[in-house]
Amino acid sequence: MSMLRHGFTLIDLVVSIGIFALVATAVVVNFNAGSRNDSVRQAANIVATTLRRAQSMTLSGAELSNGTFPKGGYGVRFDQGKPGEVTLFADIDGNFNYTDFSEALENITLPKENATSGATLNVVFSSPDGDVYFNGVATESSKTISITAPQADVAKSVIMYRLSGQVRVE
Repeated sequence: MSMLRHGFTLIDLVVSIGIFALVATAVVVNFNAGSRNDSVRQAANIVATTLRRAQSMTLSGAELSNGTFPKGGYGVRFDQGKPGEVTLFADIDGNFNYTDFSEALENITLPKENATSGATLNVVFSSPDGDVYFNGVATESSKTISITAPQADVAKSVIMYRLSGQVRVE
């Protein structure tokens, strides 16, 4: 008569825990990468929405709190010194550019330390036709704003077309 033993040995338990740890590590790494992708996508959509909001405010004739319409229209500022933030502003002095903090209406922080890259850019939509000015001039046909996540190879682009006023996320 032989003795049958039922149950797990210590080696079986160690191997099972090792396999579980490998699978759990793979899931966590993929989740973090997916989270960064979603964060960049969300930041790009916030940038595009803010640009469209400035455009809409200009075309609809939205008045400031004092009952006046800004001479130059409304715009969005991407400041190289504040890469995780965009500023919605009113071009009060009509120079089609951001002058100073007195024109700022709202500062919008991008999620999860995402950042816009590149030089400082002011995009202004002028009334009544919604003409687009980049840094005070209407010469370039388009501008691209890149959105990146820290320590990741993830990037999205928001493209603003001057002639059509179209805002596109790629």
